[in-house]
Amino acid sequence: MNKLPFVVDAHTHLFNARYVPLQGILESWGIWKLPAKLISKLAYSLTASSTLQERLASFSVTTQKGATEKICNEFAHLVCIEIEHYLPGELSEEGTSNPELAKAYQEKFINSELYSVLREIHQYYGDSESARELELDYIKTKLTFKAETQAQDKISGWFSGIHKMIERMLRKSLEFLENAADKIDFVLNMLRSEVGILKRLKGYYGNFAENYVLFHYMMDMAHPFHDNPKYEFYDQQLERMTALENYSEGIVLGFSAFDPLRFVSQSATDRVLRDAIERSLEHGKAGFKFYPPMGYKPAGNEPPVERVVDYFLDFCVEYSIPVFTHCTPEGFQAYKGSGLNSDPDYWEQALTKSEQRKTMRLCFGHAGGGKRKVNGRWVKGWLAETEEEWSDPNNYAGKVVELCRRYPHVYCDLSYLHEIVGCKKAQENLARRLEIELTREATVDKPFKLADKIMYGSDWHMVSMVNDIEAYFGQIKDIFEKQKMQPFADRFYFKNALRYVDLEAYIKRAENVFSSNYVARLENIAGLL
Repeated sequence: MNKLPFVVDAHTHLFNARYVPLQGILESWGIWKLPAKLISKLAYSLTASSTLQERLASFSVTTQKGATEKICNEFAHLVCIEIEHYLPGELSEEGTSNPELAKAYQEKFINSELYSVLREIHQYYGDSESARELELDYIKTKLTFKAETQAQDKISGWFSGIHKMIERMLRKSLEFLENAADKIDFVLNMLRSEVGILKRLKGYYGNFAENYVLFHYMMDMAHPFHDNPKYEFYDQQLERMTALENYSEGIVLGFSAFDPLRFVSQSATDRVLRDAIERSLEHGKAGFKFYPPMGYKPAGNEPPVERVVDYFLDFCVEYSIPVFTHCTPEGFQAYKGSGLNSDPDYWEQALTKSEQRKTMRLCFGHAGGGKRKVNGRWVKGWLAETEEEWSDPNNYAGKVVELCRRYPHVYCDLSYLHEIVGCKKAQENLARRLEIELTREATVDKPFKLADKIMYGSDWHMVSMVNDIEAYFGQIKDIFEKQKMQPFADRFYFKNALRYVDLEAYIKRAENVFSSNYVARLENIAGLL
């Protein structure tokens, strides 16, 4: 693939398992409560382990054939590698371990979070083999031996019962799930450290572009799922994400998240709301993600929620802070049907609450989406084949385009249209619709062109994109290499994204938060506009 000079991926995620209520997410996919709880506890115990990073860095699924089996096996193998982490390093040259070291190893392991989780998993998915491997004296007996090879070479074989137990749990949990391979690989990917996740994404864009920037979005999901992430949002997540952004030296531009339900339950005063918003900005965040499927809307909420939402949106309008919102009828739904809270009609209500609101700096993630089910029937979104399908009242994509053309700072990103991966017809439909919409001229009632408002995004590392970003980017690139689409390419790949985020204003806010290298790189990029 030929590299592009510059690309902004306006929609990525770099958090790991400890940032999200993983059990709640797994349950929302249809995994039963018990295995969801056990898988999430196992994931938390493994996440960011230094012993796993090298293995994870080299692991990828290149084909769907047998992918679920391969990923389940890898997940189980990582558990065995992590058990090896507790192995004492001082083994004698003859291959006989020191009994005292063996005892210390055993005590360290049985007091670990991982051992506790494995014991719990064994209650439901274990057998005699895993029971034997979890006995208190098993480790000490295995380590106190005379062998031809070192213990590290035998450790995986020692725990074959645990390996089988983990595979058994995963297979049974995923048995009736759609897209099971992508879903368990999403969890597997989330075991990486934040830096490990960033390195994986940089590996892709190093092949795609000579230069690139990644917009990263946090998620505040604790309240809707009634399941607390391992890291608390304001005390830990903000700090860690700011450190990751600084580490990137200007490659990662981060957005915080705002969950109004968190503050309704606290009966928050305006001062509390302002302090929370400003706290994110003080951590160098460029803006906020607002995620309606979590159980709230941009307008039309119950009065206590509406007050919090209005305060947040009015603050962002007053200070020209970008708001990014999920916009398809689906997503991480807090309850069945809550994805419909993303309907652009609610955003039109929010945008017209006052004259000042019309200046809101807003981006619709996924630009309304592709083929999705709305109110019991399918709509085509960006894959519409006819004008009738495009103008369907339930078609979010058409409504997003209308708002982009009517309001000065409303944008959209073309992410997660995963239907185009491996489907020529879907790709052709998208290409045709993009050509129609991007070539429309401004009018009196729609004074802005979509060509100045739409941008590239992937939504990596979400479920259907975690393994498909290369194919997705390649197919998008094919569309914009067509002769009629080439005039729009620079705006689509980077210019519109940098205008949406108001890069120069962001640099001024961030210059006292980040390193000089971080700021200098963004200043150079600002010169491209």
